[in-house]
Formats: sequence, C-alpha cells, structure tokens
Amino acid sequence: MTRAAAPPMLLELQNPESAGAQTAALRRLKNELIGHDQRKEAWIGWGIVPVLSRVLSLKRASGKHAAAGERNGAGGHSDKTSRTEEEEACIQAVIILGSLAQGGPAFISPILSSEVPSHLLAILASPDCPQALVLAILKTLNAIADRLPLQSQQQWPKDTRLADLAFSKEYIGCLPRIIGQNSSSLTTQSCIALAASLIAKLCTEERHKTALADSGVLDALAVRVASFVVAQGFVLPGAEEHVRDPGALGTLPAPAPPSAKLGPLLRAVCAIIEHSKWRAEHFLSSPGIMTVFPKQLPEFAPNDIKKAPWGSTYLSGFAVPRHVSLHPIDSILPSVPVGHAKSTSGFPPLGPQGSYGKHSHFYNSTFSFLESAASDDDENAIVPWLLYLVRQESGIVRLTAARFVTVLFRLGLAKRHRISMFSYLLIPILIRMLDKDYELPDGYDSEQDGLIPATLRLKEEAPSVLAMLVMDEDELQRAAVEGGAIKRLSQLLKETYNPVQDNTKPMWSAEKDSAEARQDVSPELQLGPPGYSPMVCHIMRYREGILKALASLAPSKDEYRKAVCDNGVVPYIIDSLKPRLGEAPDTASAAKNTAADGNPVPTLLAACGAARMLTRSVSVLRTSLIDAGVATPLFELIKHRDIDVQIAATSVICNLALDFSPMKEAIISADILPILIEHAHSSNVKLRMESLWALKHVAYNSANDLKIKIIESLGPGWIKQIISQDPTQLLNKPNVDEEMGNGSPLGMGTSNSAGERVDLLNPIDDEEDEDSKMTDSLPTSKVSLEMFLPDPARRRKLALSGDLDQRTQARQDDIAVQEQTFDLLRNIICGSGASEMIDYLFKEIGQNDLFDAIADKLRPRTVQVPGRRDSSTKSIPVPTEIIIAVTYVIIHLAAGLPRHRQLLTLHREMLRFLMGFFNHASPKVRVNCVWIVINLTYLDNESDRQTCQERAIKLKSLGVMDRLVSLEDDPDLDVRERTKTALHLMESLVPL
Repeated sequence: MTRAAAPPMLLELQNPESAGAQTAALRRLKNELIGHDQRKEAWIGWGIVPVLSRVLSLKRASGKHAAAGERNGAGGHSDKTSRTEEEEACIQAVIILGSLAQGGPAFISPILSSEVPSHLLAILASPDCPQALVLAILKTLNAIADRLPLQSQQQWPKDTRLADLAFSKEYIGCLPRIIGQNSSSLTTQSCIALAASLIAKLCTEERHKTALADSGVLDALAVRVASFVVAQGFVLPGAEEHVRDPGALGTLPAPAPPSAKLGPLLRAVCAIIEHSKWRAEHFLSSPGIMTVFPKQLPEFAPNDIKKAPWGSTYLSGFAVPRHVSLHPIDSILPSVPVGHAKSTSGFPPLGPQGSYGKHSHFYNSTFSFLESAASDDDENAIVPWLLYLVRQESGIVRLTAARFVTVLFRLGLAKRHRISMFSYLLIPILIRMLDKDYELPDGYDSEQDGLIPATLRLKEEAPSVLAMLVMDEDELQRAAVEGGAIKRLSQLLKETYNPVQDNTKPMWSAEKDSAEARQDVSPELQLGPPGYSPMVCHIMRYREGILKALASLAPSKDEYRKAVCDNGVVPYIIDSLKPRLGEAPDTASAAKNTAADGNPVPTLLAACGAARMLTRSVSVLRTSLIDAGVATPLFELIKHRDIDVQIAATSVICNLALDFSPMKEAIISADILPILIEHAHSSNVKLRMESLWALKHVAYNSANDLKIKIIESLGPGWIKQIISQDPTQLLNKPNVDEEMGNGSPLGMGTSNSAGERVDLLNPIDDEEDEDSKMTDSLPTSKVSLEMFLPDPARRRKLALSGDLDQRTQARQDDIAVQEQTFDLLRNIICGSGASEMIDYLFKEIGQNDLFDAIADKLRPRTVQVPGRRDSSTKSIPVPTEIIIAVTYVIIHLAAGLPRHRQLLTLHREMLRFLMGFFNHASPKVRVNCVWIVINLTYLDNESDRQTCQERAIKLKSLGVMDRLVSLEDDPDLDVRERTKTALHLMESLVPL
C-alpha cells in the first residue's frame, strides 16, 4: 500500500510566502497534531521533523550575531506583542516538537536523529532568547528526557546523546544563566524548575556530573537553594555580618518567591553530588551556602576574654574553646534518645542538647563564624535544615530532602551522632511511604514528568533512599527491621509481579510497511521502536529499589536473612534474576512485568545484590536458595552481554563456590570454570577480581587435578606477572603529592574481619591546605554566567580531587586483583596433596620467581617526596591486604615438606624482611608472622631435628626471639596464644 499524498500544508511550511504565513501554518499544524498520535505518525513520514529543524536553524543563525552580548540572565523580552514573527514561528515549532515527543518513545527516535536537539540548545544558549521561547524549549527537552528511559533503559545502555549535547562546553553555560535568574515572575520560576528537572533526568554519567560542577551549575543551584533558606527564616544568626567575607555572595540571596519550587533544585543537586565527596564539598563551600550557613567559630567563656589597656581584646592563657555541638536549627527538631552509634570520643557530650523553645525564639543565642573554612569534621547547617524539611514538608520535597541528607551522610559529611536521629525521625517516614494507603495531599503539585501519578513516583523512589541510608549501619538496619520494613518490602516485591492492567492500545495504521521497505528511509522520517509503557518502567524501577532495600537490610544479621526467607520472597528474588528477551516488544502495551517477561539490567544488578546477601547464610544457602534454583539464572547471567551484570553475577557465584556450599560441585560440573578463567583475563579489573575470587573458592579443598587445571588455564606466566607487580607503584606518580599539597594522599585500608568483601581500602581524608576562599566578593546587582563559575582555586581543587579519586580507585583495583591471586595460590597449596602442589608451582612459576615476588611485597620501600626543599624521602607501606595474603602463602609453604621449609630459610631476603612486620598494626599480620615461626620450627619427626634446629638458629640470628617476647603481652588473644607456642618451639630447639 502506498503512503498517502502529502497535504498542502506541508508545501506551505516548506516554502512559506512570508514569515507570517509560516507562523499561521505552524499554528494550524499544532492544533491538528495535539492529541492525535495517528496524525503525528503520518506527519513524521511526510518529513515534518526536517521542516521544524529548518525553522529552528533560522532562529539559531540569527542568534549568533548577539553571542557577544552580555548574558545577564534576563533572557530577553517576553511580552507576546513584542515578539518577532521569527520568534513566534520558532515557539510554535518547539511546541509541535514537544507534542510529537509526548506521543511516546517511538517519536523520540526521529527527533534525536535530526539536528533538532542541537538547534534547541543553541537557541537556549543565545543571549537574546525570549523567556517564552526558553520556557517552551525546556518543556520540550524535558518531554524528550522523560521518554528516553521508555525507549532504551530497559534493555540497552542509556541513550546519552541528549545529555552529551546539553552538558557539552558549547551549551552547558546556558544552565547556570537560567537557574541564576532573580526574577520572581511565574515564567522565570518555571524555567528554573524545568532546567533543574532536566539536569536531574539527564545527569547519569560521571563526566556529566563533573562538567556541571566545573561550569558553575552547582554554584547556581546553591544560590537558589539558599534563597529558600532565606525565605524560610533559617539564616543562622550572625551570618549577615559576614556576607562580604571572601567566599560569600556579598549580600544575602533574595528570598525565594511563592511560585518557586524547591523539589527540582534538591533533586538536581543530589544527581550531581551523589557518589562524590569532592563535589558535595564543592556544593557546601559554594558562595550561596557559605552565605546563609557560615562555619561556626568555637565560643569562649566571658572570663576568658580580656581587654587590653588600648581597647582591643585578647584571650587569657587559660582560655579553652567551647565548640558548639549543635546548630540552632537542631533546637526545633524533636529530641531523640541517644543510641549506641560509634563515636570518635569516649565521653558523652557535655551539657544538655539545648532547648531554644519555639521556632520564633530559637535565635536567642549568639553565634560567631570563621572567615575561612573550618576543619573537615565540622558539619554544615544544611544537614539539620534538610531534616527539618523532611519533618515539615510533604511529597517529593520531603523525599528529596531525605535523599539529600542521606547522600551527605554516606559521603561522611553528616555527623555520626545523627544516626539516632535518622533512626527515630527519618526511617519511620520512609517506611510510611511504603504503605498502600499512603497518599499525597490534595492538590499537590508533583513537579514530575506526569507520566505516572506523583504518589507512585514517591513510592518508587522511597525504597532506594531507604537502602542507601541503612547500608552498612547496624543501628539503622535494626530500626528499619523493627519498623516492619522487611515485611512491607517483601509484600511489595510480590506485588510487582502482578500483571499490569495497561489500557494503552497499539496505534492503528492502515499502512503496514515491511522492515525491508523502510531500511532506505531516513531515520528522521520514520518512527523508532515503541519501547515500554510508563507503568511497566515504573514497576521495574520500583522492583529494583525494593531489591536494593532488602539487600541493604540484611547483609550481616542471619536473623534478618531468615526473616526475608520467612516472608516468602526468595522465589521472587530468583525470578528477578531472569533477564528480558533480546528483542523489544512490538508494541508498548505488549510489555508486561511477570516473571516470564524478565527484567532490565538495573533490576538484574539489584537482584544479584539481594541474592548475594542471602548466600551469606549457610542455612538459607542449603535450603531456600537450592529449592528456588538460584544457580540456573546465575549461570546464564555470568554470560550476559552487559559486563556489570557479569560482575554482579560472579560476586554471587563467589559465595556459591564456598566449600560448605552444596552448589560448589554444580559450578564445576556446569562448565562455569572456563567462563571464570576467561573473565579473569578481562580488561575490566572488577570482573577480573571477582572471577579470581570465585576461582579461589573453587580451588579450596579441591582435588589436585582441578587445581592444576585452574593454574594451566590461567597461565603460569600471567600469574607470575600479577604477583610481581609493585602495589605501591601508583604512589610514585609525579606531581600528585605536589598538586594536592599533602605528603600522603592515599591511605591504607583494612580487611573485613568477617571475611566478606567490602571497600578494599579506606583512603585517608585529604589534608590539603584550605585554599577555597574566593578572592573577591561577588557582585549581586546582576546575575551573569561568570558569577557562578567557581574561582580558580575551587575549580583546581575539584579537578585535582576527581583525578585523585580515579588514581585511588585504579590503585585499589590493582591491589584487589593481586590480593585475590595470592589467595588463590594459598588455596592451591593447602589441604590434602599440598606438597605436590607446592612442587607443581615451583616447576611452573619458578621457585626463585615465586620467592622473589613474595619477598618484594615484604621489602621496605621509600619514595622521594617531589617539590620539597629538603629532598626528603617518605616510607611507603605495602597495603595490609597484600601483606596478609602474602604471609598466608608463606605459612602454607612453611607447612610443606622439610625441604620446602629449608628453601624458605635459604632465601636471601624473605625472612629478614618479615621481621619488620611482627609489630604491624594489624593483628592478622602479627599472628601470621608468628604462625610462620611455628611452621618453620615444628618438628614432624626426629629425622628432621637437625634441619629444624638450623632453621631455628637462622630465625634467632634474625632477631625473632626479641620480637616474640614483645608479643607476649599483645592486646590480641590469638597473637598471645600463638606466641606461647612459637616461644616453646624455639626454646626447645635453641636453648637460651
């Protein structure tokens, strides 16, 4: 069937007689298309997108002439009568594009395939763009951003074409200009809210977040957030006296008008600072926040302040600063019982928590503030302000404030004494949002995309916030469990598998062109895939958040894991491990949410996290998980095309491969080993580390032929290369210490005593010089782009911090791979047949090469500190994880045959280097050193007595007796008991 002939209106749009005629035709087309998807489809085929792109390009070209003009944020004139025909035609074209985008994800493809997005952003970035056009463009861009996940997120990596354009150097400058406007008009405030919403929807990649912080968007958002602080009357007392200090705005921001919306601003800030302490500190040190929430200065008692004869004041020699432990805003928050959270101090806070009375009277105390930034331990007053919002606001503002304060807490920017407050104030509210009957107030403005009701959007995001809040915090987990979180989340997970009643019907069309016939058609002239319905996407995100919350609630308590199983959700977690089919549905209405329909990548990742949490329990692993068939989907996910899914599935298989697991044999018999070995050679370091971890568990207590197969498949040469790397080599990178102004920007870490994998290193907080003060106060008479560009010192700090984060992560990954490789070797040479495997390793890897690699990890090393006048050197300790792994290997080598022990003592450096670790800070390292002495001096039979005495003499000559004596009173019981044994063996062989 041939396509219908193009209407006359198309010719009129392509070749208009005048600008007025073109505008009139666009208005008629707008009225014809709104609400009619079939007409939209027909006009797409007739080429309306290229026509609209041409209309926008004319406005874009005219805007270039004014590019050199000052960008004052006013956005040009906005009165309809003063708009030119060209501007009016442009507005009509933008509205039509927005109407097309609202047709669904199928209409997004032709728009993104054209030059429309770049034209829209270019017009938005032009200094003479009228406010009405700015508003229309932002609405259209938000409509496109709303529907991008419907098109791509469920199956493929997110479509970032629009984000890449919007956050490029060419166009990103328009965002702080729009957000920084001071007008209280409804149009201006709508533009600010839409710009913030666009950022929150598109900002998903690390590069985008960095660009937004560096370009001044984060500072512009901070000023807008500060305007709400002013409007609500929460400016800290005394702040007015410091508004002209370096780093401040010069004056208090104007109060936010009633038409302003706080929710989109908080959401945008969260999207940018999430997972980055550096960006969060950048926000907290921005001029807007520093103006309304200056740093507090420790107070002194009146008797400590003395007056000199010439009139000036000074502090007495006995003056002791009294740090104010609470912000004034804390006084209007409900009092909560003090929990047992970990504290840096061994003493309770002195004095009562303070009671300032009602809201109108809590400013009675006087506070003074520092001109410069205080220590990193200080908590910004935005934390109690956000908690106040959680208590007083409703809907999305409440949830976003909860998310914001949770992000700050996870990044270490909220004090740990807040844990009790979170338990009593924050967690009950989040759990309440999970109730079926939870509804938003009547007439509530959702500030959302409108694709789903605001109440559903709220319930969708609440589990994710709860998961982030309780992660790795026993007290918060206990509060959530006692509040019934597991029971409610379990029921909600089951309900996500109820079939969706989707009333959406496929769009009927009389033309059924085949796919072959449309291959030659330009992407701008045809619809894209229909994608998924908003409700199905909502349920997938809801399911993802619920799975995250369940995984975060029960990582360490077996009773919590049992509660999860008792609520009958294990089969649903297993169903969540099933991926979606490779092909998208033919129609959006065909996409359902049952177990047979499978799950998108984000849900698969969350399900792997929940499954891994359950596999930590021996009883659950041997009963519920086996009955539910957890292994089958995991064996498929390990081969998934998405590498993040492979990593997550492998992390679960690590626990399934434990020696007590009944599924260990299933892993071996299911030909999973070749996949693990292939992934161990992956260029992705995390996949390599997880695969080595799983192989380590498989090798433990396995037959020698399986161990040999693992070594041969990995490659002895590859293993030798991994274990020979210097784990401290990244510390020798030039200019890192010099740029950061810190002698040791990277810190060592400790392993989890429970044996579970956690962050492998805990970097020491950066102690760089506080150089975050702005040189001049910023003018407030007008808003300009330059006003929101961070000063050079703050931009340099942000860039260096991001670079340091990347280098630290790279170093952690390298250390993790080397640690797991040594652990694999340890499991290879333990158990029955260990001596044969030691000989096998000596043959394949090389005895000298293996010993040299081990000795190199024990070798003390120093690095010359660059940029120092004294050319000093600094000791670089080897990470504790590596030392523990290496000493375990030595322990098992020393447990071998007498000739293996003799070879250890004959090495020229290994034992000498080992002597330096008997007083290591980690008790695991100390006890391992003692175990090495025990194994080297243990007498198997009388025929070995002479060589055993020789080893004992060698150890004594190295000073091991003195080191053992120093450990007799060690604070660790295991170290003390093993030391007794080692001393007894040494004294029996080498009498004093």
